[in-house]
Amino acid sequence: MNRNHFLFRVHPLLAAVTVVGAAMALLLACYGLTRWASQGEVMGRVVVGDVQLGGLKEAEVERELVDLQERLLTRQATFTIGGRPVTLDPTSAGLSVDVQGMLEDAMAVGREGNAIYQFLWWLKHIFSTVEVPVQGSLDPGALAAVFDDWDARVIAEPASQGTVQIVDGKPQPVYPRTGIGVDREKAARIVEQALLDVVPGNHDLPTMVIVPSLTEEDIDRAVAEAERLVGQPITLAHERGSVRFTPAQLAAAYRPVLEDGTDPHLEHTFDPEVIDSYLDEVRSKFEAPPVNARFRIDGDSISIVPGRYGTRIDEEATVQALLEAGLSESRRGTLPVVEGARPEVTSDDLEALDIRHLVAQFTTYHACCEPRVTNIHLIADEVDGVIVRPGETFSLNGYVGERTTERGYVPAPTIVGGKLEDTVGGGVSQFATTLYNAIFWAGLQDVEHSPHSWYISRYPEGIEATVNWTQPDLKFRNNTNSAILIDTQYTNTSITVRIFGNNDGRVIKGEHRSGDGRSRITVVNAGGPNARVVEATVSERQNFREPPAPRYEADASLGVDQTVTVQSPAQGWTVVVTRRILVGGQEVEKQTWNVVYRPQQAIYRVHPCKVPGTSTACPTTTTSPPPSTPPPSEGGGGGGDGD
Repeated sequence: MNRNHFLFRVHPLLAAVTVVGAAMALLLACYGLTRWASQGEVMGRVVVGDVQLGGLKEAEVERELVDLQERLLTRQATFTIGGRPVTLDPTSAGLSVDVQGMLEDAMAVGREGNAIYQFLWWLKHIFSTVEVPVQGSLDPGALAAVFDDWDARVIAEPASQGTVQIVDGKPQPVYPRTGIGVDREKAARIVEQALLDVVPGNHDLPTMVIVPSLTEEDIDRAVAEAERLVGQPITLAHERGSVRFTPAQLAAAYRPVLEDGTDPHLEHTFDPEVIDSYLDEVRSKFEAPPVNARFRIDGDSISIVPGRYGTRIDEEATVQALLEAGLSESRRGTLPVVEGARPEVTSDDLEALDIRHLVAQFTTYHACCEPRVTNIHLIADEVDGVIVRPGETFSLNGYVGERTTERGYVPAPTIVGGKLEDTVGGGVSQFATTLYNAIFWAGLQDVEHSPHSWYISRYPEGIEATVNWTQPDLKFRNNTNSAILIDTQYTNTSITVRIFGNNDGRVIKGEHRSGDGRSRITVVNAGGPNARVVEATVSERQNFREPPAPRYEADASLGVDQTVTVQSPAQGWTVVVTRRILVGGQEVEKQTWNVVYRPQQAIYRVHPCKVPGTSTACPTTTTSPPPSTPPPSEGGGGGGDGD
């Protein structure tokens, strides 16, 4: 009997399915292993600019991105306008680099979507590199100032819309002129991309012909109207008397304003401030000025001093009355005296603000009698008494404006490009830090703040802020149901900022002294059940960064063997600040800030022959100059990064 050996043949389709299944199982295993090994790390091949981030943990990614930020902020970009080269310092254009945004995007690569989407993404990108774009932005106001400078200094062919000017009391035409300027919309995109590009290049910025919207006929017509307005006296009368404005006064107050809409034309007006000055001699005849209600602060208490009604001349209405009378045949009009004029601020207005008590107070200290103290006192005086209503955002730069010598600010040390330099307004960051701590402990919403680039012991570590014009700024939002009032006080060695509002009676006072580097927060009154309670922690220092190699500056006045320390080296590090706000024991808000302090580079002044890499030969004999006094080891309060 023959014995048959039966062979089972496998169907081709079944074999294919088996192979595919095995391959998928292998891929799923590899994927699972990759996900497990990449916990807390950047997945796959990820690059930001020229920085490879794949496989790095979050803290390592942050350090790499901070280094990238440093490179982008400290190099100059080159552009060409009409064949002429120009250079641009990134800080002049208000460049800010979004380290946190790039960090979040890098850590999110491969982790977005559901499990199936993530697996398919992994399959597609096993052997490819994911480029996360460099994120940043420019300050529009700062960039506009740069373009204005280039238009005037580099192109030097500005356009003019034309206007009416007063010469020897007579209106004269200034006719329109076609010109050339930077094409700002296109140039802004080119400049931003160039400043964020890790490989700098020479970019050509486009220009455009700027054609004025007015014609010579428009200007001639405006001159004729202006002659009618200022050519003869104008009289404004009231039952108590009249006021006569002479042609010379009218000409000095005349202002043309370009209305550049669908119907471009020059609008005639008078400067209300100039007109107001002409009324000073007759005010007592027509006015009994109203008195505004105001807050009175006595110690930690705040109360309302009532105002009173009065009569006054309305300056804006006076301008309109002059315009109407100047174009009339009689050249006469009515002086707008407002009877029973309401004060701008009444007791009811202040009562409605619901400012009841001291909410938070913070004090920082400084050395006496330095130039920076003048600047601290000036900015404190300007902010004193500011009221921020519920929902409003307060900007320190927006309210105070640019610090200038004309306003009394003086040069004082500021950290500029990693080195202390005197700039006008240096030191005002001490006020910014004190204000920031007051609003921080009051539980107000942080909208924008920038810590100093260096750690300075006279400021609370992590809970501090720097300002410069125009960036960085300090902004906060009043996120309570009551208005708040900012009160400032100072001595020769301290600055105090107090926040008055309504936090159900809760009062906090704090101070920071540089001696031990500690802040002391005291709850003066615990308040009622609806009080917003602020709790905050600052982590231990982490992610330490060593300073870069020292920098040597040539000083021919020094002896060959003499070295002057301009700036001592210091480590950099990161701390994490966490603030919780609770009401009735329940958390209603939590914010976390990663505060990165850069390392401080050592800077030494030496004889030119001692500068590394120099070709200057050292003299055979030396003389010892008088000893130099080394500069202070801390920043001049100009704000660590600004004034």
